[in-house]
Amino acid sequence: MKILLFSHRSDVDGITPVILSKLAFDSVDYILEEPSTINEKFKAIYEEGTLNNYDFIYVTDLCINHELAGQIEQDEKLKQKILIFDHHHTNNEMNQYSFITVIEEQLGHKECGSSLYYQYLLEAHPNEMLKKPVVGEMVELVRLIDTWEWKKENVIEATWIANLLGIYGVSYYIDFYYQFCLKEIHFFFDDKQKYLLEVERIRIDNYIEKKEQEIIPVILNNYHIGIIFAELYRSELGNRIAEKYQDQYDFIAVVNISRSVSYRSVKEIDVSEFAKLYGGAGHKQAAGSSLPENLLNNIIKLIFIDGKKM
Repeated sequence: MKILLFSHRSDVDGITPVILSKLAFDSVDYILEEPSTINEKFKAIYEEGTLNNYDFIYVTDLCINHELAGQIEQDEKLKQKILIFDHHHTNNEMNQYSFITVIEEQLGHKECGSSLYYQYLLEAHPNEMLKKPVVGEMVELVRLIDTWEWKKENVIEATWIANLLGIYGVSYYIDFYYQFCLKEIHFFFDDKQKYLLEVERIRIDNYIEKKEQEIIPVILNNYHIGIIFAELYRSELGNRIAEKYQDQYDFIAVVNISRSVSYRSVKEIDVSEFAKLYGGAGHKQAAGSSLPENLLNNIIKLIFIDGKKM
C-alpha cells in the first residue's frame, strides 16, 4: 500500500506519526506543515489529482478547513481513503465530517495526534512491529509531553523525548527512532543521550533566564499579556514563564518573528479563543497563531526604508 501522511512539523506529536507510518506500511510519503499552511498545501495536491495516487491519505495533529472537508465529503471515492486525526478542541466542529476524528480527551486522559493515530493503526493495520512494547511506550511519552500531563504524573522522561527532537533535528530523529523501534523491545534513553540532555538542559535554563529579562507587558482585549520574542524552546519557555508570572500576566505570548506565535497560560483562561482572533487554534492553555503575511518584508521596510527617514 502507498501512504501519504500530512502532519505537524513543529513538535514530537507531529513527527511521531511519521515513525508510526513507516512501521505500519511499506511505502510512505510525508509532508510536514503548520496549521497556517496545511489548507493551501492540501488543496494544491487535491486539485492536481495527486491524492489519487495513494491508497490511504492521513492527516495527524492538524485539520483542514470546512471548504476542503466539504469537497471531500462529496467525493465518495476519495473520502473512503482519507482519515484525519486531531485533538485540538477548537476543531471539534469538524467531527461532522465522516472522515475526521477530533478527540481531545477520552477514558480519563487527554489524547494527542500520535495517540489517536496509533490506536487507529493497531485496529486497522496491526503488525508485529506496532505491537512491540517500545512503540506504545514511545507514543505514551509523546502523549504526556504534548498534553502536559507529564507534569501531573511526574514523568520527566517525556520532556527528554521532546528535547531530543531539538537536538537531533527532524530527519535524524525520524530515522533514529524508526531504527530504534525495529531493534529494541522497550523504550529507554542511553548514557550518551542523557549527557546530551543534561547539556541541553543547561542551555534551556540559560536561555529562559535571559528571555525572562525581555518580557514586554501589554494590555490587549482586556488581557494582561507578557510578550517574549524567541526562536528557541518556545513551548517550555512559555509554560515556565506563564507559571512563574501567573500573578502578573493572564498569559504569555512567545513570538517567533519568522514563524508564529505561541500562547501559554496556567490560569482558567482559554488562550485558544484569543488565538482564534488571529487565525489560530489550539488548546485552552496552549495555542498558537500565524504571523501576518509579509511581516518580514514590512519589518525590513521599517528598518531600512522608513528608518532611514527618521
